[in-house]
Amino acid sequence: MSGQSSDRPEPRKSGIHDADLDGLAIHRPTPGPTTASGGRRRFWLILAILLVVAGLIWSSSWMQTDQKVEVVPVVRLPSSSGAGLAATGYVVAQRQASIASKGTGRLIYFGVNVGDRVKEGQLIARIEHDDMDALLRQALARLGVARAQLGAAKPELEEATLSFERVKTLLEKSFVTRSEYDMASARLRRAAAAVKSAEAAVTAAEAERQNATVQLENTSIRAPFDGVIVKKLAEIGEVVSPFTATVRSGGSVVNMVDPLSVTVDAEVSEAMIHLVRAGQPAEIQLDSVPGHRYQGEVLQIMPIADRAKGTVLTRIRFRDLDDRVRPELSAKVTFGPVPGTAAEKGEDWGVPSTAVVTREGQTVVLVVRAGIVAEAVVQAGTAVAGMVPVHGPLSQTDEVIVAPAESLRSGSAVSVVRRGP
Repeated sequence: MSGQSSDRPEPRKSGIHDADLDGLAIHRPTPGPTTASGGRRRFWLILAILLVVAGLIWSSSWMQTDQKVEVVPVVRLPSSSGAGLAATGYVVAQRQASIASKGTGRLIYFGVNVGDRVKEGQLIARIEHDDMDALLRQALARLGVARAQLGAAKPELEEATLSFERVKTLLEKSFVTRSEYDMASARLRRAAAAVKSAEAAVTAAEAERQNATVQLENTSIRAPFDGVIVKKLAEIGEVVSPFTATVRSGGSVVNMVDPLSVTVDAEVSEAMIHLVRAGQPAEIQLDSVPGHRYQGEVLQIMPIADRAKGTVLTRIRFRDLDDRVRPELSAKVTFGPVPGTAAEKGEDWGVPSTAVVTREGQTVVLVVRAGIVAEAVVQAGTAVAGMVPVHGPLSQTDEVIVAPAESLRSGSAVSVVRRGP
């Protein structure tokens, strides 16, 4: 019995660990609050993902900003449309007049001063007209006499007509002789002639009255159109005449202009006149109005040139007009693009042939402005010596990428390397 008991394994004592058994044992976590520890793990996992994404974005941005491109400035080319062509001239009132009297006489009234605005038909001045008044009264008197004679002749004609009709009736009944009939007929003809003579006298007297009225009106000098008095050439008491007969007698009393009819007459070189067209827009600068540009339009190109100056006169009207525009002011005109041409959308520039690329079916150049790429749609010409003339919305301060990569698009940030001379 004792031998059997010795072969049995002794029971495992508490506190004593077997290394092999311990390695095979499953360790269970200590019971406790698991919700908080799981939330912390998820938080750290999300934070790690966000950090990785931010790092990728920063890395991409850094790599893009660090991308270097070679740029050159654009070169302005002479435009074939006339845009930018400049000329000098003067403001000219197309409607102006020297106002004179049709008659000769001494000024007795002057109703305007320099700078006054007058309306068409307004009385400006008047010369002495006593003789014209007398002439008009005489004509009126003659007209009265002629009308009175006509009034007397008409009853005589009526009586002669009635007498002739009676004699004619009696002659048919043989109550009067043929001689009496002839006398009545002759009387009728004399009365009719007297009436015609009186009517002609009335017509002549009426014409004489009209002539006297016109001569009297000629002593009044009136404005022929709405305008402004710019010069006063006579004073009360001076003798004026349609023709300058003496030193003290002059033909005109005032000069006036229509301020709404002012234009700029500018002389363009005959070698450049082919670049100017009627209707072409223009900017007008006046020395008297610094800092302001008036909008204008080519109104007319004169059909004859100035042989001595080698220029052709062009007339430009104002689109916007104010009181600061005065006749005889000096002006500078800068012509814009001809309507209906591509020059209305930009200017002509020269860029390297490698700078012109095609994007989405459009011809573009890539411009770098403040470190950011921008695409400018242009019209390209034929390359000459490595340069291509392009037409589009560029400015003189723009720089284009010499050989843009396919990956470059509008909005890309780049660092520039400027090509040396």
